[in-house]
Amino acid sequence: MPKKDWIENTVEKIFQKENLYPTGKIKTVLDVACGLSLKSQYIDASVRVGLDIYRPFLEKINSKVGYIPINADCMDLDKLFLSNSFDLVLLLDIVEHLKKEKALKLINMAESIAKVAVIIETPNGYIPQNIDIWGQGGDDYQTHRSSWAPEEFSIRGYNVVLREYTMSNVRRHSDIDVDHHIIFIDAIKRFDI
Repeated sequence: MPKKDWIENTVEKIFQKENLYPTGKIKTVLDVACGLSLKSQYIDASVRVGLDIYRPFLEKINSKVGYIPINADCMDLDKLFLSNSFDLVLLLDIVEHLKKEKALKLINMAESIAKVAVIIETPNGYIPQNIDIWGQGGDDYQTHRSSWAPEEFSIRGYNVVLREYTMSNVRRHSDIDVDHHIIFIDAIKRFDI
């Protein structure tokens, strides 16, 4: 279901349903920790940058649109980009991979780099994972280290949408069976209104 979901439930579509998406204002997108998915390919934009720390993910992206790959640590965003560098900064499926303190620092950097909006997507609560579900040897980068609740984004000025989601039926943890049915937090913070 995941790839089908990326196409059918793009962040653009999720937030347009709620009249929250900055339609017509997104020309440039930074897709932080894009992994193999490069979900920004499903967003209408003219410039897409996919950043990931793990080079094998970047080397295997299958995209139907042009993008600029950058092999770098997401914790260096403030060194790589100036304030207001991108219309939209995506933090999709990344904050749960970081300890809370680092994730909050990443969110602050993303908010500084974004001109129009930041969008975050993460599971509601903790989902155990310590295996690279794509089988590319990036187990350390795919390990979940924090859990999140909708209120943590609301108090930061984000509008939050909760939605049911079925993760791909692959092994996610070496010792624990993980329920593939979860609730996703989709959160958007706009700077253009």
